[in-house]
Amino acid sequence: MHLAVASIKRYEMLYKRQTLFFLLIFFGAFLLFGSTLLVEISWLETAAIKGGLPVRRCNELIFELEEVFNSRREARRSYVSSLPSHFVPTEKTLYDIFEAEANCLSEERFGGRSGLRYSSFGDGPKLVCGVDFMRARQNLVNSCLVYSIGSNNQIDYERAVHQFLGCETHTFDPTLGSEPFVGSNYAQFHPWGLGEDGRNGEFSVRGGGSFTTMSLASIMKALGHNGRRLDMLKVDCEGCEWQALPPIFDSIERGELLIDQIQIELHRGTFDGVRALFEKADSAGMRVLHKER
Repeated sequence: MHLAVASIKRYEMLYKRQTLFFLLIFFGAFLLFGSTLLVEISWLETAAIKGGLPVRRCNELIFELEEVFNSRREARRSYVSSLPSHFVPTEKTLYDIFEAEANCLSEERFGGRSGLRYSSFGDGPKLVCGVDFMRARQNLVNSCLVYSIGSNNQIDYERAVHQFLGCETHTFDPTLGSEPFVGSNYAQFHPWGLGEDGRNGEFSVRGGGSFTTMSLASIMKALGHNGRRLDMLKVDCEGCEWQALPPIFDSIERGELLIDQIQIELHRGTFDGVRALFEKADSAGMRVLHKER
């Protein structure tokens, strides 16, 4: 199941408006997450909006949509809180409660093997919101930053980011071992695992092994990215998401991290774990944009 989550935070008319979209993707037991887009109205005022509405009317529409999105999210939270303590969904229905609550009119499947725009089908490509907006902003300020957590040397996503966005991209995977990373033309590679600082992780592929995990905050500090906006965070790390995501949401809530979009796959989830994860996402101001099975 693929799920997209979005959230809109701290609107200030014609000033620094922050619109965050969080995309979740779920497979099998549960694949979490997709991606989100940050739109700053201060930037939109300087960007070319071809055939679009005036910025003031655009703001009004966003406020109207925000009310709708808030109502949908509150309905879901109210329903979850009303469930009896002994409620145990089946594996098939585990994520049925967590439906899309917001909309992205410029959503597209991104990172297919064909290398062509709008030709990304099947399993593998990620759902991204606002590719053209991100590219226009990159052309203006050249500050786009993307992290791809988990690779297994499948580099279609990195290639698409390079081709269609031109962002600075970093790929992380501690399981490649001595196998060389094949996407060096599109991303800088780091053999690091995402999680909580100092915890041990293990993997079974390529003969197996272990590694020490790092938090996203520590990774950004090590790469000299402190204070930078992370335009997209893609997470497909075969289970690390349950450790890694809650602290990330906490940091977003505290204003320590600014992440526009997150694409995530959730694996082997429990209802309590999924509910707790969405509570963290809610506190961070995230919204469900898209969901797929």
